Amino acid sequence: MVRKTLLLTALFLLLLGNAASAVAQTAPSFAQTWAGYTEKEKHCFITGMATGVRILCTDITVGRGKDADPEHINKQFRECFNAYVISDPAKAVKAMDELYADKKNAFIPFDGIYKIAGLKLNGENVDNILEQSRQYAEGLKKKLAKEAKK
Repeated sequence: MVRKTLLLTALFLLLLGNAASAVAQTAPSFAQTWAGYTEKEKHCFITGMATGVRILCTDITVGRGKDADPEHINKQFRECFNAYVISDPAKAVKAMDELYADKKNAFIPFDGIYKIAGLKLNGENVDNILEQSRQYAEGLKKKLAKEAKK
């Protein structure tokens, strides 16, 4: 009975490993996934990012204590929020589309491309952060491929 259980467990793990490997090898890049979204889905992503930033900035600024000056809290919240949120969703979608059109950016995660799009829309030079993000994405891609082979 124990031998049968061990054999079935080993078989299950082998099948699970092969399935995970197949999924990892065929998983689309972030760029492919983004390109597959409708315009409405892309706008929903941008809205979700803004909501997440609002929640985070609220927790960071309001959560600092009841004795804090409300004007100071509001100022900190605005600075936090404006540092991350792209005010025009249509421009954000267009900038992300343009960034993902470059195959070198295909494996940069959505949140990274969103941040880079915001910096680009603010007129900042994004060459260095793009290169760093590409290196991170390449490392992540290799790590996932290595894990898929196990």
